[in-house]
Amino acid sequence: MFVNKIKTLLSEGGVALGVGMPDASEILAKLSVDTGIDFLWIDLEHRPYSVNEVKHLPEIARRKGCMPMIRVPGLDPIYFKKALDIGANTIMVPQINNAEEAKLAVQYAKYPPEGTRGVSPDWTMFMDFSFDDYLPHANQETAIVAQIESPEGIENIEEIAAVDGIDVVFAGPMDLSASLGIIGQTEHPELLKLLADFPKRVARANKPAGITFGDLDRCRQAIDEGYRFVNIGSIASLGTIGIKAALPELRERARK
Repeated sequence: MFVNKIKTLLSEGGVALGVGMPDASEILAKLSVDTGIDFLWIDLEHRPYSVNEVKHLPEIARRKGCMPMIRVPGLDPIYFKKALDIGANTIMVPQINNAEEAKLAVQYAKYPPEGTRGVSPDWTMFMDFSFDDYLPHANQETAIVAQIESPEGIENIEEIAAVDGIDVVFAGPMDLSASLGIIGQTEHPELLKLLADFPKRVARANKPAGITFGDLDRCRQAIDEGYRFVNIGSIASLGTIGIKAALPELRERARK
Protein backbone atom coordinates (compact mmCIF):
# COMPACT_ATOMS: atom_id res chain seq x y z
CA MET A 1 0.00 0.00 0.00
CA PHE A 2 2.83 2.40 0.85
CA VAL A 3 5.40 1.20 -1.67
CA ASN A 4 6.91 3.89 -3.89
CA LYS A 5 6.61 2.61 -7.46
CA ILE A 6 9.51 4.79 -8.58
CA LYS A 7 11.87 3.30 -6.02
CA THR A 8 10.79 -0.21 -6.95
CA LEU A 9 11.18 0.36 -10.69
CA LEU A 10 14.60 1.93 -10.35
CA SER A 11 15.88 -0.70 -7.91
CA GLU A 12 14.97 -3.35 -10.49
CA GLY A 13 16.87 -1.52 -13.24
CA GLY A 14 13.75 -0.18 -14.94
CA VAL A 15 12.85 3.27 -16.25
CA ALA A 16 10.31 5.54 -14.52
CA LEU A 17 8.33 7.76 -16.91
CA GLY A 18 6.23 10.74 -15.93
CA VAL A 19 4.63 13.96 -17.07
CA GLY A 20 4.45 17.42 -15.54
CA MET A 21 1.41 19.41 -14.52
CA PRO A 22 0.95 22.46 -16.76
CA ASP A 23 -1.53 23.96 -14.30
CA ALA A 24 -3.08 23.33 -10.87
CA SER A 25 -5.94 21.42 -12.43
CA GLU A 26 -7.55 18.37 -10.87
CA ILE A 27 -9.01 17.41 -14.26
CA LEU A 28 -5.61 17.54 -15.96
CA ALA A 29 -4.12 15.58 -13.08
CA LYS A 30 -6.75 12.86 -13.45
CA LEU A 31 -6.35 12.69 -17.23
CA SER A 32 -2.57 12.51 -16.78
CA VAL A 33 -2.51 9.68 -14.27
CA ASP A 34 -5.12 7.73 -16.25
CA THR A 35 -2.57 7.32 -19.05
CA GLY A 36 -0.51 4.93 -16.89
CA ILE A 37 2.47 7.17 -16.11
CA ASP A 38 4.73 6.24 -13.21
CA PHE A 39 4.96 9.70 -11.66
CA LEU A 40 3.16 13.05 -11.81
CA TRP A 41 5.44 16.10 -11.49
CA ILE A 42 3.78 18.95 -9.58
CA ASP A 43 6.01 22.02 -9.73
CA LEU A 44 5.94 24.57 -6.90
CA GLU A 45 9.22 26.21 -7.89
CA HIS A 46 8.40 27.93 -11.17
CA ARG A 47 4.63 27.70 -11.46
CA PRO A 48 2.50 30.54 -9.99
CA TYR A 49 0.40 28.36 -7.70
CA SER A 50 1.19 27.18 -4.17
CA VAL A 51 0.47 24.16 -1.97
CA ASN A 52 -3.15 25.15 -1.40
CA GLU A 53 -3.99 25.10 -5.12
CA VAL A 54 -2.55 21.60 -5.64
CA LYS A 55 -3.57 20.07 -2.32
CA HIS A 56 -5.71 17.30 -3.86
CA LEU A 57 -3.44 16.38 -6.77
CA PRO A 58 -1.27 13.91 -4.80
CA GLU A 59 -4.41 12.08 -3.68
CA ILE A 60 -5.61 11.83 -7.29
CA ALA A 61 -2.27 10.35 -8.29
CA ARG A 62 -2.10 7.94 -5.34
CA ARG A 63 -5.57 6.54 -6.05
CA LYS A 64 -4.35 5.52 -9.51
CA GLY A 65 -1.07 3.99 -8.32
CA CYS A 66 0.89 6.93 -9.73
CA MET A 67 3.63 8.51 -7.63
CA PRO A 68 3.03 12.20 -6.86
CA MET A 69 6.29 14.16 -7.07
CA ILE A 70 6.37 17.75 -5.86
CA ARG A 71 9.27 20.00 -6.72
CA VAL A 72 9.62 22.29 -3.72
CA PRO A 73 10.71 25.92 -4.24
CA GLY A 74 13.98 25.42 -2.39
CA LEU A 75 15.90 23.80 0.44
CA ASP A 76 13.63 24.83 3.30
CA PRO A 77 12.02 22.37 5.76
CA ILE A 78 8.72 24.27 5.62
CA TYR A 79 8.34 23.48 1.92
CA PHE A 80 9.12 19.81 2.52
CA LYS A 81 6.60 19.45 5.33
CA LYS A 82 3.77 21.01 3.36
CA ALA A 83 4.47 18.97 0.22
CA LEU A 84 4.69 15.68 2.10
CA ASP A 85 1.70 16.40 4.31
CA ILE A 86 -0.60 16.87 1.30
CA GLY A 87 0.48 13.45 0.04
CA ALA A 88 3.63 13.72 -2.06
CA ASN A 89 5.83 10.66 -1.73
CA THR A 90 8.60 11.97 -3.97
CA ILE A 91 10.30 15.31 -3.43
CA MET A 92 12.40 17.06 -6.06
CA VAL A 93 14.80 19.64 -4.67
CA PRO A 94 16.21 22.29 -7.04
CA GLN A 95 19.68 23.83 -6.84
CA ILE A 96 21.47 21.08 -4.93
CA ASN A 97 25.10 22.15 -5.10
CA ASN A 98 27.00 19.77 -2.84
CA ALA A 99 26.76 16.73 -0.59
CA GLU A 100 25.96 18.84 2.48
CA GLU A 101 22.85 20.27 0.83
CA ALA A 102 21.85 16.80 -0.35
CA LYS A 103 22.08 15.54 3.24
CA LEU A 104 19.83 18.40 4.38
CA ALA A 105 17.26 17.39 1.74
CA VAL A 106 17.21 13.87 3.17
CA GLN A 107 16.97 15.23 6.71
CA TYR A 108 13.99 17.46 5.90
CA ALA A 109 12.11 14.66 4.08
CA LYS A 110 12.43 11.90 6.66
CA TYR A 111 10.90 11.36 10.08
CA PRO A 112 13.19 10.79 13.09
CA PRO A 113 15.57 9.10 13.60
CA GLU A 114 16.60 9.46 9.95
CA GLY A 115 15.53 13.12 9.73
CA THR A 116 13.58 15.94 11.29
CA ARG A 117 10.23 15.92 9.44
CA GLY A 118 7.33 17.01 11.66
CA VAL A 119 4.48 14.54 12.16
CA SER A 120 1.15 15.68 10.68
CA PRO A 121 0.35 13.94 7.37
CA ASP A 122 -3.12 15.34 6.72
CA TRP A 123 -3.55 13.55 3.38
CA THR A 124 -4.13 10.23 5.14
CA MET A 125 -7.45 11.47 6.52
CA PHE A 126 -8.81 12.18 3.04
CA MET A 127 -7.87 8.69 1.83
CA ASP A 128 -9.20 6.95 4.94
CA PHE A 129 -5.80 5.86 6.22
CA SER A 130 -4.77 6.19 9.83
CA PHE A 131 -1.45 7.58 11.01
CA ASP A 132 -0.71 4.10 12.34
CA ASP A 133 -0.98 2.68 8.81
CA TYR A 134 1.27 5.26 7.18
CA LEU A 135 3.93 6.36 9.67
CA PRO A 136 5.89 3.09 9.95
CA HIS A 137 6.36 3.08 6.15
CA ALA A 138 6.78 6.80 5.44
CA ASN A 139 10.56 7.03 5.41
CA GLN A 140 10.94 4.02 3.15
CA GLU A 141 8.20 5.28 0.82
CA THR A 142 9.61 8.79 0.42
CA ALA A 143 11.96 9.31 -2.54
CA ILE A 144 14.24 12.30 -3.00
CA VAL A 145 15.31 13.70 -6.37
CA ALA A 146 18.29 16.06 -6.25
CA GLN A 147 18.39 18.53 -9.13
CA ILE A 148 21.77 19.73 -10.43
CA GLU A 149 21.71 23.21 -11.94
CA SER A 150 24.88 25.13 -11.00
CA PRO A 151 28.61 24.94 -11.81
CA GLU A 152 29.21 23.79 -8.22
CA GLY A 153 26.57 21.10 -8.60
CA ILE A 154 28.13 19.91 -11.85
CA GLU A 155 31.50 19.62 -10.14
CA ASN A 156 30.00 17.64 -7.25
CA ILE A 157 27.69 15.23 -9.13
CA GLU A 158 29.41 12.11 -7.81
CA GLU A 159 29.44 13.33 -4.19
CA ILE A 160 25.76 14.31 -4.34
CA ALA A 161 24.79 10.96 -5.85
CA ALA A 162 26.68 9.11 -3.10
CA VAL A 163 24.58 10.64 -0.29
CA ASP A 164 22.48 7.99 1.43
CA GLY A 165 18.79 8.75 0.89
CA ILE A 166 19.19 10.48 -2.48
CA ASP A 167 17.27 8.30 -4.93
CA VAL A 168 17.68 10.16 -8.24
CA VAL A 169 20.10 12.84 -9.46
CA PHE A 170 18.36 15.02 -12.01
CA ALA A 171 19.76 17.06 -14.90
CA GLY A 172 17.79 20.12 -15.98
CA PRO A 173 18.92 20.98 -19.54
CA MET A 174 17.79 24.62 -19.49
CA ASP A 175 19.33 25.46 -16.13
CA LEU A 176 22.52 23.61 -16.99
CA SER A 177 22.79 25.61 -20.22
CA ALA A 178 22.65 28.77 -18.13
CA SER A 179 25.31 27.40 -15.78
CA LEU A 180 27.59 26.77 -18.75
CA GLY A 181 27.15 30.32 -20.07
CA ILE A 182 25.13 29.18 -23.10
CA ILE A 183 21.66 29.92 -21.74
CA GLY A 184 18.84 28.46 -23.81
CA GLN A 185 21.18 26.74 -26.28
CA THR A 186 20.04 23.20 -25.59
CA GLU A 187 21.75 21.84 -28.71
CA HIS A 188 25.14 23.35 -27.86
CA PRO A 189 27.92 20.71 -28.05
CA GLU A 190 29.19 21.56 -24.56
CA LEU A 191 25.77 20.95 -23.01
CA LEU A 192 25.19 17.79 -25.06
CA LYS A 193 28.49 16.38 -23.83
CA LEU A 194 27.61 17.18 -20.22
CA LEU A 195 24.20 15.53 -20.58
CA ALA A 196 25.68 12.45 -22.26
CA ASP A 197 28.22 12.04 -19.43
CA PHE A 198 25.73 12.80 -16.64
CA PRO A 199 24.22 9.28 -16.21
CA LYS A 200 27.68 7.70 -16.16
CA ARG A 201 28.84 10.04 -13.40
CA VAL A 202 25.70 9.40 -11.33
CA ALA A 203 26.01 5.64 -11.87
CA ARG A 204 29.38 5.62 -10.12
CA ALA A 205 27.36 5.82 -6.89
CA ASN A 206 24.92 3.16 -8.17
CA LYS A 207 22.19 5.77 -8.49
CA PRO A 208 19.91 6.52 -11.48
CA ALA A 209 19.95 9.81 -13.38
CA GLY A 210 16.87 11.81 -14.35
CA ILE A 211 16.08 14.39 -17.02
CA THR A 212 13.17 16.17 -18.71
CA PHE A 213 12.40 16.90 -22.34
CA GLY A 214 9.23 17.93 -24.14
CA ASP A 215 10.46 16.31 -27.34
CA LEU A 216 9.88 12.56 -27.53
CA ASP A 217 12.91 11.97 -29.75
CA ARG A 218 15.09 13.58 -27.09
CA CYS A 219 13.43 11.38 -24.46
CA ARG A 220 14.27 8.30 -26.51
CA GLN A 221 17.87 9.49 -26.82
CA ALA A 222 18.05 10.14 -23.08
CA ILE A 223 16.97 6.57 -22.29
CA ASP A 224 19.58 5.28 -24.75
CA GLU A 225 22.19 7.40 -22.92
CA GLY A 226 21.30 5.75 -19.61
CA TYR A 227 18.73 8.06 -18.01
CA ARG A 228 16.19 6.03 -16.04
CA PHE A 229 13.90 8.71 -14.60
CA VAL A 230 12.45 10.69 -17.49
CA ASN A 231 9.78 13.38 -17.61
CA ILE A 232 8.34 13.34 -21.14
CA GLY A 233 6.44 16.64 -21.17
CA SER A 234 2.85 17.17 -20.08
CA ILE A 235 -0.60 16.12 -21.15
CA ALA A 236 -0.96 19.59 -22.66
CA SER A 237 2.22 19.45 -24.73
CA LEU A 238 1.72 15.85 -25.82
CA GLY A 239 -1.93 16.51 -26.57
CA THR A 240 -0.90 19.46 -28.72
CA ILE A 241 1.43 17.20 -30.69
CA GLY A 242 -1.45 14.79 -31.29
CA ILE A 243 -3.81 17.52 -32.45
CA LYS A 244 -1.21 19.02 -34.78
CA ALA A 245 -0.61 15.58 -36.28
CA ALA A 246 -4.33 14.89 -36.73
CA LEU A 247 -5.39 18.21 -38.29
CA PRO A 248 -3.67 17.86 -41.72
CA GLU A 249 -5.06 14.36 -42.19
CA LEU A 250 -8.60 15.38 -41.28
CA ARG A 251 -8.49 18.54 -43.39
CA GLU A 252 -7.27 16.54 -46.36
CA ARG A 253 -10.08 14.02 -45.78
CA ALA A 254 -12.59 16.87 -45.65
CA ARG A 255 -11.49 18.11 -49.08
CA LYS A 256 -12.30 14.81 -50.73
